[in-house]
Amino acid sequence: MYDKHLLIKKAFVYTKPKEKPQLRGYYFLNSLGYWVDKDEVPYVLDTRRPKPQTKKADVETGEDQKGE
Repeated sequence: MYDKHLLIKKAFVYTKPKEKPQLRGYYFLNSLGYWVDKDEVPYVLDTRRPKPQTKKADVETGEDQKGE
């Protein structure tokens, strides 16, 4: 039996978020195309926000499994 591929063994796996990010205090500014606070500072620059999740670490559902 083969070990997992080196990239799979070394890849960082994000933990599943316990809840969806709350955007309280932010609003979507159409002219810029992203979420900002009252001072128009982008949400993505807020160091307190949850870290991004990756599609690769998604929990698979029946439609996503594609026969695997």
